Amino acid sequence: MTKRKVSLIGPSTLMISLPSKWVKEYGVKKGDELNIDTTGRNLIVETSSLKKSKPLIINLNGMNASLIRYNLFAAYRGGFDKIKLSFEDESAFDENKGEKLLIFDVVDDVISNLIGVEIFAQRNSYIEIREVSAVNHEEFLNTLRRIFITLVNTSSDMKDAIESNNKVVLGRIRDLSDKKVNRLCDFCSRIINKGGIVESNKIPQYYSLISSLEEIGDSMEEICNINLKKMSSLNEVTMLNNALESLYKLFCEYKIDRLKEFYNLKNIIREAKPEGKLKIELSKIASCMSKIIPEIVSLNL
Repeated sequence: MTKRKVSLIGPSTLMISLPSKWVKEYGVKKGDELNIDTTGRNLIVETSSLKKSKPLIINLNGMNASLIRYNLFAAYRGGFDKIKLSFEDESAFDENKGEKLLIFDVVDDVISNLIGVEIFAQRNSYIEIREVSAVNHEEFLNTLRRIFITLVNTSSDMKDAIESNNKVVLGRIRDLSDKKVNRLCDFCSRIINKGGIVESNKIPQYYSLISSLEEIGDSMEEICNINLKKMSSLNEVTMLNNALESLYKLFCEYKIDRLKEFYNLKNIIREAKPEGKLKIELSKIASCMSKIIPEIVSLNL
């Protein structure tokens, strides 16, 4: 906690200075307007600006394609506005494909799945990435709601595809829906790390919630794969759709009755009796939903 002495300006105006670290971090300057709110003994000073990050340089030498992807996702989630990727060899080995890929192609594929950043420059020895659309406070909750909506719509579409035995549609759902969920989860993490949440005491809960939703999306992708081999999970996907709809309503408007409803629907998924891989994925989803419950409760205390 930083302490500041109160100064008297003029006959009756009291003034305190702003912490220099905070001022630099958020780019506050003379003439800016700050929002001030009071909560009991606390005085909350808020700026509409988000954190100004220093340019980040990542040396890719010796990294395979997977490590390049991990580093780029981490830098994006970390909220960096300018990222420079330096390298000597123009290609990197991709263990999944068993071949060398151009680093530019690896980076371009990652950037195509990230919101608000683009490749700004490409040279023989480096690639520069920059933020092209600024993040604001309002985007976080809107994006988080879009994650819930995407999961609800995906489970509903899965149910319809399985019911109609349409493997083409189910394959399209598998290929697109999890990527969309991951993009939105990455963007939410980026907003948090850029200071886009005013209630900083709730950041751990939001991180946990985002992580659990991302894991649910991963398991739904696996359930698609299971049904592409054999359409056999209509009842289980219907249970999942009911639980996700209940969860979304609970997140949007917290009520004890809705909490009880979601808890019961989550237990129905946990107690389902399918065999093999489907049982494993449903157990994972039920565990994620169990983790979500205390986070949503905490966010509404």
